[in-house]
Amino acid sequence: MRVDLAVLADYAAMTADNKLVICGVFDAILVRSFPAVHPAVALALRVVAGPEDRGGHRLEVRLTDPKGGELAKVQAEFSVAPPDDAVKAGSLQLVLAFGNVEFKEPGLHAVDILIDDRFEETAPLSVRQLEG
Repeated sequence: MRVDLAVLADYAAMTADNKLVICGVFDAILVRSFPAVHPAVALALRVVAGPEDRGGHRLEVRLTDPKGGELAKVQAEFSVAPPDDAVKAGSLQLVLAFGNVEFKEPGLHAVDILIDDRFEETAPLSVRQLEG
């Protein structure tokens, strides 16, 4: 199993026919002063899984500050269905949301993605103060 897509956005959702909708993709937040509260951060994920991955899994996403301190954490359970005989691998799309995240300092923050307690990917997030 591997993370194929991990993006931060203002909004992300799944449609009824399992399409991933992502609006306002970003990797930086500009704030007037610190501390600053950002009202919503959505993480859109696509995970590629093979037949060996069928069954239940645990997803953990941690938002950390430049020093590695945890600002927020989201956990979710998901399941991989057995693939059709003709399909060797498939993808699973997930959306997770962080609300009212408080950023206490500028710098490179990280959104770390773990599946079954194994690190898979990081989505970097730069938080900077507006000039002037």
